[in-house]
Amino acid sequence: MRIGLMTDAYYPQIGGVSTSTSLLKRGLNRQGHHSIIVTTTDPEQPDNEEDIFRVVSTPFFSAKRMTLAFHPILERKIEEMGLDLVHTQTEFGIGNFGRLIAKKNDLPHVHTFHTLYEDWLNDQLHAKRGGLGQRLVHWYVRKESRRFCNAAHVVIVPTEKTRRILRTYGVDVPIRVIPTGIDLYRFYEAKDNIEARRNLRQQYGVGDDDRLLLYVGRISQEKQIEKLTVYIEKRMSRWPQIHFILVGDGPAAGKVKNIIEESPHKDRIHFIGPVRMENVPQYYAAADLFLSASQSETQGLTYFEALASGVPLLVQEDTCLDGVLNEENGISFHDETSFDLGLATLLTETDEKRSLRSRASVKKAHEYGLTSFVNKVLAVYEEAFILKASRR
Repeated sequence: MRIGLMTDAYYPQIGGVSTSTSLLKRGLNRQGHHSIIVTTTDPEQPDNEEDIFRVVSTPFFSAKRMTLAFHPILERKIEEMGLDLVHTQTEFGIGNFGRLIAKKNDLPHVHTFHTLYEDWLNDQLHAKRGGLGQRLVHWYVRKESRRFCNAAHVVIVPTEKTRRILRTYGVDVPIRVIPTGIDLYRFYEAKDNIEARRNLRQQYGVGDDDRLLLYVGRISQEKQIEKLTVYIEKRMSRWPQIHFILVGDGPAAGKVKNIIEESPHKDRIHFIGPVRMENVPQYYAAADLFLSASQSETQGLTYFEALASGVPLLVQEDTCLDGVLNEENGISFHDETSFDLGLATLLTETDEKRSLRSRASVKKAHEYGLTSFVNKVLAVYEEAFILKASRR
């Protein structure tokens, strides 16, 4: 099968959409299919990419890129390839380009809805909570999400939470819940590299008996990263053995750096910034706990990456964690008091209990392997072929 994966966000951009699309391409190719990616240009893009077609784009909010949906030269080139199916990953320029390609060439169209844009767009526009701007954002996001999703034959979402939200938007096409898979072996391999783990910890002054707390993801308001940093910073005087590493970038980076700079414990809070995708597993492997205060996730791919690395979770309560977080692999919190209790519990556990949590984390992550993910997506592709034929 020849599949066109259409996305406005792709490597070297860091994020769930980029990671998911890259993994899907790799998994489809492993199973003998031919997948191409159509995406935007990026100043940091690598040379000599295979089966990746980029169109000229301009910077948009944060690190995102923006382009038009009209690309006649590329359109002809894609039509000559004879695609069998279009799978869009975003709802903007390239997503709309993919939708038009599918419609013009009478192809099945599958769409994956990755992002709940209401929180993200309010963050970018600094919309006042409850104000006119926020209400307009909500109206626009719901209208455009409904329009785009209903143009597809089938929509994929990563969690039941997202499926329920799309139904409230008025999306009435079939919606299939498929958690994004992860390439487990990248994280298993890093976890087993004891020397690399020790070297990375030493690089940031983290001793063998210290506890390294990790956040990986966008540094943005909707991720509540400032709140999380403050929570940890306030407890560093009580827990002199903890260090905190933040991996990622985003619009709240300046505010987080200010919190760190003003802290008397700034030598134990390490803002790393963006890290190349192939190096991310090393940071998980070096950590003892993974932390997040986000409630804007459609799935939370970083949670699975942490679990695959044997790293237990201390994360904000969220319905996206249903079936993922359990009493064996981590603890959730809902406010500062419960965060404090969860952190104290995880920091004071015996070595035997910590080892049990690590093994339980890896066991849970195994449910989200790449092969299972790709097989479920292929089943949706077959459903899209059937639905397209039935609409004639």
